[in-house]
Amino acid sequence: MASNRSNAKSPTAAKPSAALAAVGRNTARVQIAAIGAVGSAIVGWAHAAERLAQAVGDELLRRVDGETDSGELIVRVASATDVHLRELAALPSAAAAHFDARVSRAPIDN
Repeated sequence: MASNRSNAKSPTAAKPSAALAAVGRNTARVQIAAIGAVGSAIVGWAHAAERLAQAVGDELLRRVDGETDSGELIVRVASATDVHLRELAALPSAAAAHFDARVSRAPIDN
């Protein structure tokens, strides 16, 4: 007795693999965006630390050279520290903005 079944794949058989591929692509996009955001935060932290070290070093040299007194040194170092802390406080929102911009780009679905 012959079977009425066909060996051709039905159109619904391709849908689960296409959905799985789309999930994989979306996961990769999110991971790449997260890595980029972390990288931008680390770079921002390094730049802020370098600016603080440079400012404190400059103030110490001014004090050693006799250009400023101890009171001015403390005020200027405190001011540089204040700027540094503001820069550090801005890093999380900058990293989140970087992440959002990367994730909101056009999807890479074919």
